[in-house]
Amino acid sequence: MVNSTVNKICVNLCDDIAQQWSATMADRCVLAVGLSGGLDSVVLLHALTLLRNSLPVELSAIHVHHGLSPYADEWAAFCHELCASWSVPLRVVKVNVCTAGEGVEAAARKARYQVYADSEADAVVLAHHRDDQIETFFLGALRGGGLRALSAMPSLRKLNKHTVLWRPLLHFSRQQLQAYADAVQLMHVEDDSNSDCAYLRNWLRLSGLPHWREHQPHLDTQIEAAVGRLQDELALLDEVAEADWTMLHAQQQGFQIPLWRTLSAARRRQQLRLFAHKNCLGMSTTAALTEFARQLMESKNGAQWPLPHACVIYYDSRLWINKHEVNRQWLWFELLPVTCRQLIAAGYLQWKQHTFGLTEIAAEWTVRQVQAQDTIVLRGGRKKVKKLLQERKIPPFMRAVWPVLCDSNNQCVAVINVAVATDIGVVNGWMPFMEDLPIRL
Repeated sequence: MVNSTVNKICVNLCDDIAQQWSATMADRCVLAVGLSGGLDSVVLLHALTLLRNSLPVELSAIHVHHGLSPYADEWAAFCHELCASWSVPLRVVKVNVCTAGEGVEAAARKARYQVYADSEADAVVLAHHRDDQIETFFLGALRGGGLRALSAMPSLRKLNKHTVLWRPLLHFSRQQLQAYADAVQLMHVEDDSNSDCAYLRNWLRLSGLPHWREHQPHLDTQIEAAVGRLQDELALLDEVAEADWTMLHAQQQGFQIPLWRTLSAARRRQQLRLFAHKNCLGMSTTAALTEFARQLMESKNGAQWPLPHACVIYYDSRLWINKHEVNRQWLWFELLPVTCRQLIAAGYLQWKQHTFGLTEIAAEWTVRQVQAQDTIVLRGGRKKVKKLLQERKIPPFMRAVWPVLCDSNNQCVAVINVAVATDIGVVNGWMPFMEDLPIRL
């Protein structure tokens, strides 16, 4: 009878994972399991080791060592022993959890997911289950989240261009996973922080949800169904938002404000959120977003939208990003001043043929940040470089840091992406070009 129970539990869970893989993951054969050593991830890894015999998958595991618990080394050692016994390659990654501006849980999660994003696997497989999903829904509601927060965790999402995140256990309860572990006699570790109700998720799990379940016996089933509907609605919203985004960026002219103004108010706000998301600028407050949208509708030049990682500025009918740290905006900035040869070798500077450019490329000429006294010879005479940038509709914050090319006498012979000095330039010459500057040749 015991063997029959064990077989049924294993077969049901493994069959479900295999069906999900065949339906959505068949082109992703290199899997890395996020292994904490806890019950859920141990069950997931065990099931996938069984499936190695029937699915063409290459299996490994990743253990993120946060260093937050006195037992962290023991958990890593446990994962080493477990993976060795199941012939699963394991990678242990130690991270520094920086809590600046956020809680310990959020900071640890951020560090952990960065490790996952750096994986070379086709898919990182995580053991989140139905109870986790329900807790995530309620956390989103209690924190005032919108549709995306209430949609909780998708079973599949992109981590980067190559790797996806896959959660195949979302339809299984923790009780079912415990039954699996008991039936197969799996060992696992217990995270001592899981009993600390100072964390909202732990309070939900240990106090809030048990109380609500007493009054609503079918709570889990109903919330699971609600999350499914919300995810469908979110997918539809994302389709509309991407269609609007494509329309606003027609002919590769950037975020076209006149077209943006033709959208409804809700879709205008959604496009601004998408702009912040696609440029990794962080999440805006509702008040800041609404005020910036109002100023854009009024064409208020110089309007600013403060975000966690940058300030978005409306200038000359365009949106400009001013990151809080210049070297994050332009990776080459911290190298300045630097020779042309070095900047080309680093992959930041190119030479492109132009209707008017330089006759020769002097490898030892220097690229540096523009200075207040810099001038350049143009057809109309000598002009201040910053005045030239102003005429080319470059916003003030960028004029202060724009790169220029200087000769051995430190005289400006070219403004990168903009112009070369007419006294040394020729027709069909060469223009110094940097891909991430806004002016395109």
